[in-house]
Amino acid sequence: MNSPDKLRESRESRNIGYQTFIRHIRENKEGLFCFFEGKDSPYYHLRIKQVFTGNYFPIKCGNKDKVLKVFKLIGYHRIYDKYKKAFFVDSDFDPPLNEPRIYTTPCYSIENHYTSASVFGEIIKSEWGFSEVDEDYKRCIELYESLQIQFHAAVQLFNVWYACLIDKKHQLGEITGVNLDDKLPKGFVEISLDGVTSDYDFAKIQTAFPNALQVTLEEVNQKSAQFDTRDKRLTFRGKYELKFMLMIMDGLILDSKKAKKDRQYISKPIKYSITHSQAINQFSQYAETPIELTQYIQRFN
Repeated sequence: MNSPDKLRESRESRNIGYQTFIRHIRENKEGLFCFFEGKDSPYYHLRIKQVFTGNYFPIKCGNKDKVLKVFKLIGYHRIYDKYKKAFFVDSDFDPPLNEPRIYTTPCYSIENHYTSASVFGEIIKSEWGFSEVDEDYKRCIELYESLQIQFHAAVQLFNVWYACLIDKKHQLGEITGVNLDDKLPKGFVEISLDGVTSDYDFAKIQTAFPNALQVTLEEVNQKSAQFDTRDKRLTFRGKYELKFMLMIMDGLILDSKKAKKDRQYISKPIKYSITHSQAINQFSQYAETPIELTQYIQRFN
């Protein structure tokens, strides 16, 4: 065995998604093998079952890079060409893959599909028992739309900076030096039912992330102008978009439990709880389904 073969074999043995696929094959499974990023499976599950008519086998790979590595590893073996395989990744701020065999979200990530005012409205109608003619419903929708505009203004600079960082990573072939959480950096943005405010600037970002690749203010301004022409709800980092929606829902639930005279938006107590870590699963049925996803799954029928 030559060195390239040994290297590939080593990568295959360490790749969980690839090894899971091999175990399925050894058990003579037949159907559609679906490879996902970490927590994305609940979103795709419902949509695959609605479109694909046969059995399907979800395989969690980890992050986006690991899904792409599985795709590459399987591609080395022509014997696997006969199996139906679907690969699902988020666009993030990365350059387009231009690979039709891999489904890439038309927005930043699947989380963005959960955060429109219409999805928010469907959730509170179904889960909170509202009707569209209820004043409580109308107040909640109006508030959500207003706060979302404020939120996008507050987080634009950070999103733009991070997008520039990803551009730089691909240009230089280096790591970003930044590992972001699901939440914005502490103290950068404050979210409440009273409004969304920001307390950071370009210099504060640089101080908070001293190990990040260097990005200039000129690059940030150029990218910001590009983002101004796009739908920010779909363009900005999805985890922040979803976190915003969940915080507004939490705030509204708390508001409803105040003394009646102190309630601002909801006239009766809402007995409902949200588990933030399970939100992708909890609200999967309400999230948007882009036509590109349906078309991609239909190909396997």
